[in-house]
Amino acid sequence: MTVGDYSINLPDDLLDLVKRWTAEGTMQFRWPTDDEGNYKHSGDRWGSGNVQSELEQLNPEREIKAVGQKNEGPAIDAFADFWRDVPARNIANLVESFKVMSVALLAMNAALIAYKNAAIRGLAELKKELDENQKWAWLPWSDDGEIHKRAQKLIGFFDETAQYDLEDFNATMANSTSVIQNEGKLYDDIAKRFTPDTEKTGKKLTS
Repeated sequence: MTVGDYSINLPDDLLDLVKRWTAEGTMQFRWPTDDEGNYKHSGDRWGSGNVQSELEQLNPEREIKAVGQKNEGPAIDAFADFWRDVPARNIANLVESFKVMSVALLAMNAALIAYKNAAIRGLAELKKELDENQKWAWLPWSDDGEIHKRAQKLIGFFDETAQYDLEDFNATMANSTSVIQNEGKLYDDIAKRFTPDTEKTGKKLTS
């Protein structure tokens, strides 16, 4: 999987080509507006070894035991219940979730890089073919209408190929988005546990 934190932009000559033919309504292709670097940076943050190391060093049971040795009563029992119920008890689950989030985001980064690079290669070839086609326009017996039709055909072939790449790209993005949304349920649960409605007991909210 190729990842990168740089932004891939269309070269000016290809950008002009896309602007011209999309403005005319002939070209269906659209250059992605997403920045692949954002996915890379987010993926790196979720997969940060420092965060995972800090989580793995947490030991709720040790803290509960230390407090219980010096105190007793309902408040201490509530404290113990709280710390045993909050997600800190499941450090391994959190660490694994962070890794899953990181992989999903880096997959989106790689998919966007692959799609943009494929588009640039295809557009460069298209420009070459369009330039060759346009050379015939200066001939006295040329028919500009036919030349334009050939250009439209070439663009149609490009769009057809680009559509296959777009479908692969969209599939990867959809799968990764689904993974991220699924992992988000864990973080929603964490947020609920720390609202005033939980009465600071760490209990889940009831509907």
